[in-house]
Amino acid sequence: MYGERSRRAMINWRLVILLLILSAVSLLLLYSAGRTPCEPLGRCMPAFGGWRPWALSQLPKVILGFGVLFVVAFIDLKVWIKSAYWIYGAGIIALILVMLVGHTGMGAQRWINLGFMQFQPSEFMKIGLVMALAKYFAGVSIEDIRGWWALVPPGVMTAVPVVLVILQPDLGTALSLAFVAALMFFISGVQAWKFGAAFMVFLIIAPIAWRFVLHDYQRGRVLTFIDPSRDARGAGYHITQSKITIGSGGFWGKGYLEGTQSHLNFLPEKHTDFIFTMLAEEFGMFGALLYFAIIIGILWQCGKIALLSRNLFGKILALGVGINFFVYFFINTAMVMGLLPVVGMPSPLLSYGGTSIIAILFGFGLVQCASVHREQLISSKSSYL
Repeated sequence: MYGERSRRAMINWRLVILLLILSAVSLLLLYSAGRTPCEPLGRCMPAFGGWRPWALSQLPKVILGFGVLFVVAFIDLKVWIKSAYWIYGAGIIALILVMLVGHTGMGAQRWINLGFMQFQPSEFMKIGLVMALAKYFAGVSIEDIRGWWALVPPGVMTAVPVVLVILQPDLGTALSLAFVAALMFFISGVQAWKFGAAFMVFLIIAPIAWRFVLHDYQRGRVLTFIDPSRDARGAGYHITQSKITIGSGGFWGKGYLEGTQSHLNFLPEKHTDFIFTMLAEEFGMFGALLYFAIIIGILWQCGKIALLSRNLFGKILALGVGINFFVYFFINTAMVMGLLPVVGMPSPLLSYGGTSIIAILFGFGLVQCASVHREQLISSKSSYL
């Protein structure tokens, strides 16, 4: 339908540039988090900053992720419509496999060992759920959505992966899946009063979940969120050190490679869930504001692509991927600032990781696909079957 040159022209390059900048910032921070060892017979101390162990490992994953983005972008949008439920189903199967043969780490069974990397199905499940919900809501009328029965299929689609992820247990990812789905319900036309009814149901079952569903360490995290000082050297240590690290950066920061809280190992998980605190310590509030500006720019471009798309699936898909990215960002940032309990949520494209990077960039490949095929009209409901 389009020539290769016109396809390249319809790529949203502003979004690509913003994603590249964010990935570059991640590599800078991971380099800072590493150490450069001295020669075996040397007498010097290891220097702060080094490609190993994280930055060098992250680089090929970033390159692979952007390769996936461009491949996904140029595949016909109808292919993704037809495969949405299949991808969702594959995600469900992978979550079940995690429970059967998954690798256990840090008290949870979340990964499948592929030999060359640890694959975390719940990260791809986030994109699979977005695709499935986008296909469903694009294929039903607004009149159907305003009824109750039309909400049963997407409700089941959401509940199944949420329950499977809770059983790993991974409460943070389960809540993010539920939050992303709720926002997609909203943008698809579900009335606000139904969310109020769902919230009332939540209030009723919350005490039951607290007693019978949550693990002891999860209840401890909630109580520590309310009062970090109750166990300052145990459960409250992470958030206490995180706040100290963020505050110590001031407005301009201590300078690149000059962070003390992170380099002297006061800050745990500095290369994964708490990497934002490294950014705030070394680059200060100024650097944090620039980071927020990049995030806003990425969300803005997703909204722009959704607005320009002439088909409903592309609109909902672009908004859904943007919502998923925002939920990642919001939960992680609020967590490290002490505004939410610690739930083990990485910062999108900033934290060290493999599956999360490729999954996120796969999602943005779908957004770019919606941009490349924004003139494509898909008006028949049968196109979504």
